[in-house]
Amino acid sequence: MKNLYVKDLKANDSLFGEYFAVKSFQKKTGKMGEYADILLSDKTGELKAKMWSEALTKATPVAEGDIAAVTAKVQDDPKFGMQLIVTDFVPATDFKAEDFMAASKFDVSEMWSELQDYKKKIKNKYLGELIDNVFSTEVTGKFQTCAAGLTVHHAYKGGLLEHTLEMLKMSDSLSSSYPKINKDLLIAGIVLHDIGKIVEYETGLTVKITTRGKLLGHIMIGTEMIRSAAPKSMPADLLDELSHLILSHHGELEFGSPVKPRTVEAIAISRFDDASAKINAAYNMIQELGEGVEFSAYHRQLGTEIYNSPYLNELVNEDLPF
Repeated sequence: MKNLYVKDLKANDSLFGEYFAVKSFQKKTGKMGEYADILLSDKTGELKAKMWSEALTKATPVAEGDIAAVTAKVQDDPKFGMQLIVTDFVPATDFKAEDFMAASKFDVSEMWSELQDYKKKIKNKYLGELIDNVFSTEVTGKFQTCAAGLTVHHAYKGGLLEHTLEMLKMSDSLSSSYPKINKDLLIAGIVLHDIGKIVEYETGLTVKITTRGKLLGHIMIGTEMIRSAAPKSMPADLLDELSHLILSHHGELEFGSPVKPRTVEAIAISRFDDASAKINAAYNMIQELGEGVEFSAYHRQLGTEIYNSPYLNELVNEDLPF
């Protein structure tokens, strides 16, 4: 049974058979012999751990994605930060899945209904039919539960749906300012931009990347999915434009896109994707801070610390004194 969470751990704490999900487990060899680098997690966060050779020889194997009962000491290392030094490690029994995998705070069925409302706005019959072809019953189920990231943003059940809906809502503001933007392509591109993540990720007690995901990545997988689902009568240039939205949505070649955005809709989607990811990462980081903590730790992907405004939780917007 889960008694202690990642967010509760402090330097020098001793843990005896506490339950954590094993997000990754890598055996390595160093000067002191064989050891393991481990990443443990629960619904409140994740924490690095090390198991040195003596403990490793005694430990019972626990597969990645399973739950382990961990005996360890919390160490605040000046070089590596907070981590666990594990002395015992065995498979856990009698646990609740919801203790280990966080979920979107929004209702999945309501989010899915909102997404369907956006889909109904698409007037182009080829794009509408393509989306219907993609979203089989199996794909719909996976899309509704899939995470949108491994760790950085929307890394929880329902995160992909939440992330997609955030981007759709961001797109609402463009029509009045840019009346000639292709709203059908924009909506279809947002709905489908991360569809490959349902294959790239396995969302269970942890978020894991699949073998196919490691080899191909969600951009390649997603492009294959939409091109194979396209109606046979769909104009080739329209399918190419839609494919471009998926291929370019990371914005830059160094961020994994094989091409840079070259249409107005592609530029918009890449910016919405980046904004949703970064805002979610920053917001969730602040929510995890302890009371009275003014700044978060340095966030590598955001490239900064995040200020914990005293107005964030105490007041609603209309009550702000400025």
